[in-house]
Amino acid sequence: MAHAAGISPSQPQAQDVEPRTKGSVMATTLIGAHAFEHLYAHSIPLLATVIAIDLGLGALQVGMIVVVRSVFGGLTSVSGGILVDLFHHRVAWVLSISTFMIGLGYLLMSLAPTFGLIICALALGSMGSALWHPPALGLLARRFPQRRGLFISMHRSTGSIGDVLGPMVAGALVLGALAWSAGEAEDIVTQGCGALPFCWQLPWPAISWRWVLGVSTPIMFISTVLIFILLRNAGGERPVGVDVGARVRTNWAGMKDAFRGTGMWAIFTVSAVRGMADRSLVFLIPLYLTQALGANTFLASAHVALMVGPGILAGPMIGALSDKIGRRPLIIFIMACTTLLTLGIIWAGQSHQVYTFWITLFVAIYGLMNFSVNNLTQAAAADIAAGRRLESSFLGLMWGNNTLFGAVAAVMIFGPVEWFDWQYGFYIAAGIYFVGLLVSLLIPGKPREPEAVTVPA
Repeated sequence: MAHAAGISPSQPQAQDVEPRTKGSVMATTLIGAHAFEHLYAHSIPLLATVIAIDLGLGALQVGMIVVVRSVFGGLTSVSGGILVDLFHHRVAWVLSISTFMIGLGYLLMSLAPTFGLIICALALGSMGSALWHPPALGLLARRFPQRRGLFISMHRSTGSIGDVLGPMVAGALVLGALAWSAGEAEDIVTQGCGALPFCWQLPWPAISWRWVLGVSTPIMFISTVLIFILLRNAGGERPVGVDVGARVRTNWAGMKDAFRGTGMWAIFTVSAVRGMADRSLVFLIPLYLTQALGANTFLASAHVALMVGPGILAGPMIGALSDKIGRRPLIIFIMACTTLLTLGIIWAGQSHQVYTFWITLFVAIYGLMNFSVNNLTQAAAADIAAGRRLESSFLGLMWGNNTLFGAVAAVMIFGPVEWFDWQYGFYIAAGIYFVGLLVSLLIPGKPREPEAVTVPA
């Protein structure tokens, strides 16, 4: 029995002190591989608009795609984060299984003949994507405690590179052209660009969305092998003589302590509320552009890319700034701006009834700050969890919290779109952001230190 004056729940034993994988190798692998994971995951919001046309789906059925991704991803994040903290030496296996599930899920999705089977395959791919974040973010938060905000934001930014390239490439391949003009997709596919401005025909014909998904499989399988080789020692030596039951009880005590007087409840609530609207809006905007404003697939894909692209550079800058001035003021500012920008998008569309550049401008500004709140709340949660050695548990719980709440929001947002009109979806999303703004005022400026407890040997 080790007595812990100054030692918190789940404090590591001596074998965890010496890292077995160089920090530079670990950071490069995790941050770089994240781009490939998002390259395919973020093409789904754009491809959902094409699948909806191909299978004759309504807005509420597209919302079901968001629900399935959110529910299965959320449950996987929560359980994955807890297991990684319990069996940290197996982290390379967890990351490799994550990329394997992504590739297999999208392969099955490309082969599925019905909407029901597509949803089942999507659930597998979504579980793979969700399984990545708890171990990856936990490793970065634990290895780089003084630059936690920066490294978590860099991880998010390389994911954003995949978020930009994925929908843009998918949109161009499905359309067979790079077309900013709001011409009909069917006309571009069958007749070419013709006299349309800002339209360039690709040297090959349009490709089915099924082929676009299917080509991800070999890339993700190769990534699986490389990640395991590079990170096979990242989790440290296998602990000897560990009482798993005692370790579970210790981790549970640490998690309960972290929610007492630390502001963790406010941090989790803001993250969940932000995720509720984010996960639906990335599907709603391209659907609104194509079905309400007559935009083509590539134009819609460009806006999906703009929702994340500007944040590639802005995200790390915001993260680094938060390491210096704190997470709270930046979270409040971004939540306020996002509320207004969401209203601006629908007001611009309704005032013109066709695509207008104002929509692009508002989406691009939104993209500067998109995901930054999640980065900051993750860093804030890791600040509190760090002394308790529960980074992966809390980050997994946060990701699961976000995605499960996102499932509820999908019904709240896409239901009124299906039953009434488009503006109600945007108004509800803006209202959700505003609730997050109010809750963000409760986040403390500095986390409470963990209490000293007795840790089982």
